[in-house]
Amino acid sequence: MKKEFIKTIIFTKTPLKKWFRYKDIFQIYPADFEGMPRSNLQQHFPVVLEYWTSDKDHIDVDVEYENLKASFSQTATQYNKQDKLLSLLTVFTNHVFFRYTPESGFWGVAIQHDSPGQEADSWPVKWVLPEFHWPEMAGKFQLSEFSTPEIQEVDYIDHLPYYFQDPNFDSDTKREITFPNTIDLVLDTYFSTDEDERSVLDSAISYAVSAMELMTSKRTLSLLSSFTSVETMVNLEYRSFVAEKCDGCGQLKHSVSKKYRDYLLKYIGDSISNKKKFNEYYSLRSRIVHTGKRLRTEDIYVKMDDEERLGEYKNMAEVLLLGKLAIIQWLLKKEIRYA
Repeated sequence: MKKEFIKTIIFTKTPLKKWFRYKDIFQIYPADFEGMPRSNLQQHFPVVLEYWTSDKDHIDVDVEYENLKASFSQTATQYNKQDKLLSLLTVFTNHVFFRYTPESGFWGVAIQHDSPGQEADSWPVKWVLPEFHWPEMAGKFQLSEFSTPEIQEVDYIDHLPYYFQDPNFDSDTKREITFPNTIDLVLDTYFSTDEDERSVLDSAISYAVSAMELMTSKRTLSLLSSFTSVETMVNLEYRSFVAEKCDGCGQLKHSVSKKYRDYLLKYIGDSISNKKKFNEYYSLRSRIVHTGKRLRTEDIYVKMDDEERLGEYKNMAEVLLLGKLAIIQWLLKKEIRYA
């Protein structure tokens, strides 16, 4: 199988200071090149992603002009593989991994140095494209095999503490990215699933990624995305299940809410407190879907006491974790089941 190795720049919102490699599939490490653009004010931290594509990954793009077909197909193939790897990293860690999309732009001001004062008022506004490159970049990004970064491997944190003890979610950029010590097992199981399971997993993962991406800008939609990620996994779990009807009332004996709760109890943890919490979250999901309820912290400014505000933020973080762990725990238990 012929492999085409690709080296590209992606971004994180918390610094990645060390190196991570998953087998011979991909690796990431901090971008640190001579001549590379730098800023102490940056909120997007450049990271090198190395990966490869093969004929199995190829996407054939139909275009009007035949001479552009090969170029468009190569670009689509690379972006599709990139996006899949970024999605896996975003869901299986506590951080968002992303790339810039070339079709978008915005009005902006170029920050000309790291200590702007009143002079910034006179800096010109221009239409800006999200790009990251420098003159010597092309020569540094040719690749025939994975490189060997001379830096330490990322720090690995025990599985449950990683997700449940101050997961960060890119809220503190003074910290650095760490990984759960189960990430190789989770990735192993993901890549070993059959095509049908993988398709459903990819749908659940896409919703969990949206939940992470929207958590600071569209909080209610972020919650809905996370709830939908869980529901997608519930459907996968019960795909062969046929519910019976009650002889007396004709209602299904296993309601959607019960399957939802039972799934979380099985994969997240079975306890009285969890049962109560999962019921509360399903009720929250129903209020959002059926009555249009919005989180109050959605607005830029709203009068709320500290306890209520903290409660919304806590619910937000816990529901985000549910969306992630609904996938992660399923993969871990599947790995244990078939080990």
